[in-house]
Amino acid sequence: MKIIKSDAELELITLYPLGDWHLGSEHCDVKLINKQIKEIKNDKTARIILMGDLAETATKESVGAGVYEQEQNAQQQMMRVKNLLYDVRHLIDGVVTGNHEERIYKTSGFDLSLYLCQMLEIENKYMRYQGIVGYVIGKRSYLVNVWHGSGNGGSAGTSLNRLQKQSEYVLADIYLMGHVHKRQVHTKQMIIPNPKYEKKEIIMQYFVATGSSLDYENSYAESAGMTPSQKGFTKIKMWTERYHVSEVQERQKRIEVII
Repeated sequence: MKIIKSDAELELITLYPLGDWHLGSEHCDVKLINKQIKEIKNDKTARIILMGDLAETATKESVGAGVYEQEQNAQQQMMRVKNLLYDVRHLIDGVVTGNHEERIYKTSGFDLSLYLCQMLEIENKYMRYQGIVGYVIGKRSYLVNVWHGSGNGGSAGTSLNRLQKQSEYVLADIYLMGHVHKRQVHTKQMIIPNPKYEKKEIIMQYFVATGSSLDYENSYAESAGMTPSQKGFTKIKMWTERYHVSEVQERQKRIEVII
């Protein structure tokens, strides 16, 4: 698991997890992607994490008829992804691969996600399957666990249960998962005792499914009887509030998930 410290120096960070574009699929809403990129370009607080499945990259062995419905080959699709992200590449803090990019790796050994990072000149941001991105805001540390996800879409509860299992072996403030094409958020409190000072800290953990730009109509999801999901992407705001306890100034972490 790779750990990356963001170089962002901001009092407020708006985190945009971008993934599950499936660029190249005839069901991909490119206008929605362009709208999101435009919003990022106009947001001075923006930072980006890439969640995988940015390209369709269907093969003959893929589930469904994607290989016959996709536009362009895998390399051309990834070039389109690069062109969309190139002007905001300096805002990207971490990248994980998705199961669609893995299709190419499994059949040829060529890592499309690494190739994308090389084209964007951010190879040091590549985390492969999973990683942690750390942000420092107002002298407080915010840890973001990043994972593309696995399994089928299933119910909302199943998706969140899969995501929450990440907290069983890695501690973070925010857990991100793509793959399921849903926008969801769930919170959980965790108590961290400090026996030395006979105190405890209660932290709030956020579990976020990050969304998709795929249409449901006539897609594989519809043919498989999966639950329709609204298109779009989540975004997450992080900042620190200052307050005084006696004569000591404290800093409280604040997180807001917008779906």
